[in-house]
Amino acid sequence: MRRYHRKDWLKFREEVIELDGGACVRCGSSRRQGAILQVHHKEYLSGKLPWEYPYELCETLCRGCHAGEHGIVQPFTGWECVGYDDLGEPSGECELCGTSIRHVFFVQHAKWPSLEVGEICCDHLTDTTLASNHMDSVRRFEARQQRFIRSTRWKSGDDGTFRIHQKGADLIVEPAGNEFRLCVNNVRGKKNFPSVTDAKLLAFELLENGKLDTFLKRLANTMQRAPMRRT
Repeated sequence: MRRYHRKDWLKFREEVIELDGGACVRCGSSRRQGAILQVHHKEYLSGKLPWEYPYELCETLCRGCHAGEHGIVQPFTGWECVGYDDLGEPSGECELCGTSIRHVFFVQHAKWPSLEVGEICCDHLTDTTLASNHMDSVRRFEARQQRFIRSTRWKSGDDGTFRIHQKGADLIVEPAGNEFRLCVNNVRGKKNFPSVTDAKLLAFELLENGKLDTFLKRLANTMQRAPMRRT
């Protein structure tokens, strides 16, 4: 069974194996002897990702001892979804059906190692629509994102800029050497982006997470406090 490839899990797994002396706590076999070592969770903690467990609830087992601990037949009921990750591209693989996946759902069971699965398999194992509901939300978000990026309200200028007015703010993507940056009400951002699309994505993020409203309020307060110049 393919194991977690997340950095958090890989780091935690190696820490547990090191604490157990680099060998299976049941039979004593080690990697030097060709054993494949895995980490077994001795107790089930609802809502915890596999790498969020305390060390004392984990132990190192070889693949054979681990399989014996959990039994031969994988359970198909009693699973819980405890996390989600977007890989950005379909570079993952569902550990239940083997299909390529981009959106990974972490499911765990009291009597079986945790799995990385896709949307359909997550709903099947947990007997819920949690994954499909989440993906519906993700797809709506991505659709809004693409509509914003491709909107005809973005006006291009002869100077290479792209402008749009949204929520009382003038959002401008302007060239910065070979890159681009986002300006909000003529205040230039500090971060440069490799493409116009990347800068537009930042604008969309600011609109979605409410940070644009916070910035505009802070900017307005700064303008009000600024002393008036005498002519």
